[in-house]
Amino acid sequence: MRLLLTITIFFFATPILAQVNGVVVDASNNEPLKGVNIQLETGDIVITDESGQFILEDYLGEITISHVGYESRTLNIPSSEDSPTIALQAGIFNLQEVVVSAFHDNQKLIDTPGPVALISRKELDRDQNLIITNSINRIPGVFMHSGTLNTNRITIRGIGSRSLFSTNRVRGYLDDIPLTSGEGETTLEDIDLALVERVEVIRGPASSELGAGLGGTINLKTKRGIESKYQIKTSNQLGSYGLFRSANSVILGLPSGSLGVNYTNTTSDGYRQNNEYDRETISLIGFTELSGKTSLSFLFNTIDLKAFIPSSIDSATFAANPKAAAGNWLAAEGFEDYDRSFLGTSIKTEIAPNAEVSLSFFGSFRNANEVRPFGLLRENTNAYGSRLKFTLDLQKSWAPILVYGAEVFRDTHKFSTFENDNSLPGNIESDNIEVRKYVNFFLQGDWQLSERLTMVAGLNLNDTKYEYDDLFRSNGDQSGDFGFDLIASPRIAFNYKVNPNNAIHFTASHGFAPPTLAETLTPDGQINPEIKPESGYNFEIGSRGSLLENRATYDITIYTMQIKNLLIARRIAQDQFVGVNAGKTDHNGVEAAIGYQFIQNQTGFIRTLQGHLNYTFVSFKFDKYIDDEGGDFSGNELTGTPKNTFNGILDLETSVGLFGNINYRFVDKMPMRDDNSIFSDAYQVSNLKLGYRNDFGKFQMELYGGINNLFNEKYASMILVNASSFGGNAPRYFYPGQPRNWFSGISLSLNL
Repeated sequence: MRLLLTITIFFFATPILAQVNGVVVDASNNEPLKGVNIQLETGDIVITDESGQFILEDYLGEITISHVGYESRTLNIPSSEDSPTIALQAGIFNLQEVVVSAFHDNQKLIDTPGPVALISRKELDRDQNLIITNSINRIPGVFMHSGTLNTNRITIRGIGSRSLFSTNRVRGYLDDIPLTSGEGETTLEDIDLALVERVEVIRGPASSELGAGLGGTINLKTKRGIESKYQIKTSNQLGSYGLFRSANSVILGLPSGSLGVNYTNTTSDGYRQNNEYDRETISLIGFTELSGKTSLSFLFNTIDLKAFIPSSIDSATFAANPKAAAGNWLAAEGFEDYDRSFLGTSIKTEIAPNAEVSLSFFGSFRNANEVRPFGLLRENTNAYGSRLKFTLDLQKSWAPILVYGAEVFRDTHKFSTFENDNSLPGNIESDNIEVRKYVNFFLQGDWQLSERLTMVAGLNLNDTKYEYDDLFRSNGDQSGDFGFDLIASPRIAFNYKVNPNNAIHFTASHGFAPPTLAETLTPDGQINPEIKPESGYNFEIGSRGSLLENRATYDITIYTMQIKNLLIARRIAQDQFVGVNAGKTDHNGVEAAIGYQFIQNQTGFIRTLQGHLNYTFVSFKFDKYIDDEGGDFSGNELTGTPKNTFNGILDLETSVGLFGNINYRFVDKMPMRDDNSIFSDAYQVSNLKLGYRNDFGKFQMELYGGINNLFNEKYASMILVNASSFGGNAPRYFYPGQPRNWFSGISLSLNL
């Protein structure tokens, strides 16, 4: 009897050991990860297979999961969970091993033949997490001017530098849903960073299913839930100039999919006069497996924004009182107020063992009201489109993986201007409807020519048309239609893996940028049938990889790009621009990023100490530029682009949860006029962030604080090229950067 009792007590007191069948995936796209190390407390190591799966025989306890390019995780395997799905987040070191989807399919960055850069969630968290400016400026070849939270301009390899108040000639997507309007304007700052898990940036033209943008493509990726995992998270931040930001989310990992709900609110009084800002965002993100071969994903995001506009200031005001708003915008209390929503859904199915088809639908609308010194602007934009893509893999050594399909897009832009009657609409001055539409046909083949050599060849065909209807005809009827000839953009690229850790890539590609409808108008408002899209060929060679047993990483690219039919937006009134094709530009540059792990020790007090250096050198010049008004600027430097930029950052993490980083940035002087008569001053800015994070079982907490512009540098964070003067006033070139300022925050999350 005593023996039976002893056996019974032992049986119930001892965990029942069973087989654990798990899978390790990428947190951004749920892509299974091969070759992940899973270390047990016994010292044994299990490695995931081709499907990211692993098996633990008769083991319960702590495991440490690690994979090159990803953040390591330590967790316990409970007896109640015999099929765990473990998600790894991309780190900030050796990202060449991280799975990306820049062109059409998920593959490691080191296997990708092209100039792709990755911003991970951890990279975004290095900064204040308020706007993407600092993170995107750490990518060589990419430069983001940031005048205010709602006034920004992103340029890639100098493309888009001549746009005045917005990002143009660079395409943007959120989970493959276009953020770019029908006339090529991308408002990346509309997307709250709390929604973003990863950013993939293609530098230069790369014809693919996402088009053949001249400058490049920026694709934001949202976070998906993991099966049977639930997360509730809230983050709150305070900062200088009345800043308050709250980001809240619930992510449900369902048995056959995931559902995420996000709400964010950001308010600020602003550093300058007439600089208040208020934005609310609500989003819904879902994914479900309809069957073993079919999946459905959807996204909805809505934004409510009201932001006052301080505008740019002249050099005298910039020197004496950078807090000041432009006098006319201050007097008018100018602002923009808009609601913007977009949604998309995509269904993907396997129609054969080696063939897959996906069909996507997307749409957006924007209602806007802008009060300006010279009138009121009312806008309404509705857009919709669809993308159909086929993927065929014959799984033959001689046959490529084929990707082909089409995307159609149409938006209708209604806008009217009125006299400003004490911020209310007075007499109507114009009433217009623009319809912008395009069709993209794409074809791409991926050949594995040998074990080490990959070739990709692609072709994009674009047909773009505009329709313009002038509804206010008291000054004549300027209505008209305009279209471009079919534009063909080819691309060929090679990637050669010298060894498993290092690769060389080469790309030759074509891109284009159609003018906006406003740029197709002549000074008297008529359609100019002679206007042509900007276009050009890009040639580059680069290498990326890791050295010294993965302690050092590098990514270096050299490129040359010649742009013809350069579009010049000539300002003929405060609210009127016309476009002319003025000549050619040469874009040549070197882009380099290197990193080094000084300390990588999971058991020591300092777990990681690593540094990153990014450098960009460019030679952008007007090859031929003769202005109709008599100026010959051939040979001059391209406006709005610095010749040298440099970033250095040092990251520290400890075993007790303390972390920090310091970031240094140098930006060279920039020509502000086409005749190169005026340059902005070079500047240096340093930022510091310190914090503490820890896990308490299923509960995680993070406290942090930081200082931007640590040494109180006075600089222009955005310049307006070729700024005009009206009424005898000096040209207003400058948006002043903020002086030294602070922020602090707390983030709490519960994982179930």
